[in-house]
Amino acid sequence: MPLQLALLLIGIIVVVVVALTAYERARFSRRRLAPEPASVATAEMPAVITHVRHAPGVGLDLNPSPPQDAVGRFLRCDAEVGETPEKTHDAELSEELSNYEQTALMPLDLSLSLNDPEAEALPAGGRQNMPDEHIDYVVTLPGRGPVARDIPLGVYRQNEYLLDKPRHIYGLGYRTGLWSNLERDPENAQYRSIALGIQLVDTKGPVDESELNTFTQMALKLADALQRPTKLSMPFEKALEQARELDRFCEANDVLASVNLIANGPTGFSGRAIDQAAKRFGLQFGAMNIYHKKSEEAVGCRHAFSLANLFNPGDFDPAKLDRFRTQGLSLFMNVPCAYQPVRVFDQMIDTARGLCQLLDGRLEDHEHRPLSEAAIQVIRAQIERISSDMTNRGIVPGSATAMRLFS
Repeated sequence: MPLQLALLLIGIIVVVVVALTAYERARFSRRRLAPEPASVATAEMPAVITHVRHAPGVGLDLNPSPPQDAVGRFLRCDAEVGETPEKTHDAELSEELSNYEQTALMPLDLSLSLNDPEAEALPAGGRQNMPDEHIDYVVTLPGRGPVARDIPLGVYRQNEYLLDKPRHIYGLGYRTGLWSNLERDPENAQYRSIALGIQLVDTKGPVDESELNTFTQMALKLADALQRPTKLSMPFEKALEQARELDRFCEANDVLASVNLIANGPTGFSGRAIDQAAKRFGLQFGAMNIYHKKSEEAVGCRHAFSLANLFNPGDFDPAKLDRFRTQGLSLFMNVPCAYQPVRVFDQMIDTARGLCQLLDGRLEDHEHRPLSEAAIQVIRAQIERISSDMTNRGIVPGSATAMRLFS
């Protein structure tokens, strides 16, 4: 019986992986010249946050910085919060597929590569590397192939250095029928079709007309070299418009949720007590010399939330913990990069309350006001709204798309 159950579970996961792959292939092949109008968070959300994008290289996805580096990006606990928009049918489907992806990407290798060098280049779980219709401007060079890897990759590398925004070159495997990144593929890989993608927005802002034109010229050079037609994912002017709109969306949702722990006693929290309490609640000392709660999910930010010193420089020196004291700590999370951010926020609040009991402290917001249950619910409601707005746009929090935009 245990063996039968194990085989049944493996069968279910295989079906999920195949379904997800088929969905991504179909979605890419049905790309329209222009996307359907999407709800813009800045148009409907109340002014509950300040919009200060983090500087390039200070992303919170893998190595979150102490919150002093992110002033102005905190959700407020005194905000007027409207009703959370209902998720559309397409958004619910996208979220459900993201949940399936989470299951499929867990450490269980079901790869059936059959010694195919192209299949060997695929990530674990069979997830494809392909242009993302939500945030990329894509030029596709369709055909039946086969095209050897080094021909398009050579043209790409001769020109891509002129671009600033993240860009990639993809190929539809000649034998696998799956999309992959040419720069990660083996030399003997062959393709039916080639696609170039440039990200419309990054932490520096939207792509401009000059860079988009340079990217298009590179695609035309590649089409010339391969003697293939080109298909644009959308008209040039539409791409610029979508880049500006997407940048506004990022400004509205690039936020942190945080709570502060303030010491009740005049001597503050000792370094050794902080270390012991943090470890008791599953936080590990790590990147940026602060503590992190590791995410147990296969997608989303590697660190669910983090614990830093409230006062400059924000970090801890492990060699000086016995002599270290501080009057306050800060727990914080990156909302759009967290997988299921409402659940992560609840976990962070539970941890904050537990730390308060162990260390003899009290909770405050980032403006040093007492953090009541009502204030916590206001922050939670904002996270729910951000999560719904992002999902309705097809960018599920913690998804690969969200991580590219907000980290």
